Amino acid sequence: MDLLIRRARPSDKRDVLSAVRTVWGGQDRIPDVFDGWVTHRTGPFFVAESGGRLVGMGKLTVTSRTEAWLEGGRVAPRWRRRGVATALIAHRIAYARDRGFRVLRFSTASDNTPIHRAAKHFGFKRIGVLSRRAAAAKPGASTLRASGVQARAVVRRVGPLLQLGHGWEWREITSRDVRSAIARSRVLVSDKAVGAAAVLGDPYDGTLMVAAVGGRPGPLADLLRALRSEASRRGLADVSLFVSSSHERQAARSAGYRRPWSGEVYLFEKRFRVL
Repeated sequence: MDLLIRRARPSDKRDVLSAVRTVWGGQDRIPDVFDGWVTHRTGPFFVAESGGRLVGMGKLTVTSRTEAWLEGGRVAPRWRRRGVATALIAHRIAYARDRGFRVLRFSTASDNTPIHRAAKHFGFKRIGVLSRRAAAAKPGASTLRASGVQARAVVRRVGPLLQLGHGWEWREITSRDVRSAIARSRVLVSDKAVGAAAVLGDPYDGTLMVAAVGGRPGPLADLLRALRSEASRRGLADVSLFVSSSHERQAARSAGYRRPWSGEVYLFEKRFRVL
């Protein structure tokens, strides 16, 4: 099959929306993000054509000077299992490598086995299994905000990745991220010794979003309880975060957090050799 992969144009909108009309039961996010993506300000948004007909798409988002993220991979229903998705992944890998990015990542649901196979085919390694936890806001003790002198300890506790926005996107967390968050009162700690720490994101749909969290089991459970109090103080309905280890899952459970979704998020990474 002849396939042309090019950057998306505003005039592609109708065909793009038609291609994703039935995805996720008509609830795909592509219609909401198309206008922003087609500007290419956050990285290129590609479409695939066959015989002049739009048959697929895929976004490469720049998350830092050295990191990029794969998202928005879609193939029109009648064109699936013809190699379109594979070609779009290969194109974006080559784009990232040729432009000097060192790391390329993406995430997917734990039951999306075709994408797991594609990840292996292209040399991606699974570096994380993330599970969402949520708890209702609950009045309680006041929370302790981190100070600038605690920045290094916070990075050690919450590293290595920072969630971006409210979706399934992460990049490496830096000292600069933490210092900036501390300056905006967005870092909470369990105690002066920083037994546990949490970096807060922007609230979303009445939820206190936690962009990064970690620590020793006991202090972490205490901090997770304090986050419920923080949500209550802000007038938010609940708290949402991802956990990635057994002791984080246990701490969340003891603090009253539950799984709103039974699946998990697999995080994949491909590192390019620096010449």
